[in-house]
Amino acid sequence: MQKIVVREGDTVALLPALTPLATLVPPPPVPVPKGSAGFRVEGHAACVPDDIESMVINNVPYTTQAFPNAGSGRVQLTVPAQNRATYARTSHGTVEVVVNGGPLDLVFTVEAVASNPSGGADVIGTQYRGKATLTCPRTRPVTAG
Repeated sequence: MQKIVVREGDTVALLPALTPLATLVPPPPVPVPKGSAGFRVEGHAACVPDDIESMVINNVPYTTQAFPNAGSGRVQLTVPAQNRATYARTSHGTVEVVVNGGPLDLVFTVEAVASNPSGGADVIGTQYRGKATLTCPRTRPVTAG
């Protein structure tokens, strides 16, 4: 199955639901800041997994049922297997690229704790897991896979 190759400038949108049960207040979609695959798609550099996995989205607000006063943290993304494909039409041979094959995995790490007005707070460094989606608008899609 052919999938659209992700490029610099495509956007990542964080989904609000986390596990264990918590809720992000997602920022507006964040553009992928760089592409280093060694070729271009409609004038923008194509992305390898590290281009997305090296992104850090800071100061993302969150709450939990136990701690309704918002805290914040950072989000890091992982590109799962279904979002990876080998692209062979480069001058350097084959390269693994990111494709829009479904949601990305995310890890949210608490940096400023959410709290409860009656006492208690989350713990700095606590990690929650969730998902993010890619938006890849194209005039003429370039595919891999």
